[in-house]
Amino acid sequence: MPQVYFVCVVYLVLASCLLLVDKYGPSMLFLINLQSFYRSRKQYPVIFIILGVVVAASLVLFPMEPGPMVLGDFIPAFTTLVVVFYFLKAYNSRTDAVVSFNDAKRNALGYVSLGVATLHFLFPSIVLI
Repeated sequence: MPQVYFVCVVYLVLASCLLLVDKYGPSMLFLINLQSFYRSRKQYPVIFIILGVVVAASLVLFPMEPGPMVLGDFIPAFTTLVVVFYFLKAYNSRTDAVVSFNDAKRNALGYVSLGVATLHFLFPSIVLI
């Protein structure tokens, strides 16, 4: 289904922007604006997490052609679920503690999600299982 494909690519790009904001925020100010919008209301992180679960389930159930019927886009769905779990963990452990600005795991997850979104966008008909 092309709509799920497009929403997945947009979701992974937005997630990678939110994950890489501390590293590239000073040079790309739209990342700081995106993060301030994301944190402006309490509902936005919850909506983002729920949307990620829906996108991952939709990717598995409604794959792009010529994907298999049940496990269509497994790698983008798995990456989306990993990003959802990261944001869920960050949402549950919200404190006013000082944030480390170059968290290597967060940056690696941002690069992986951006890479998967790029590959998923450039090669939609390739089945990666």
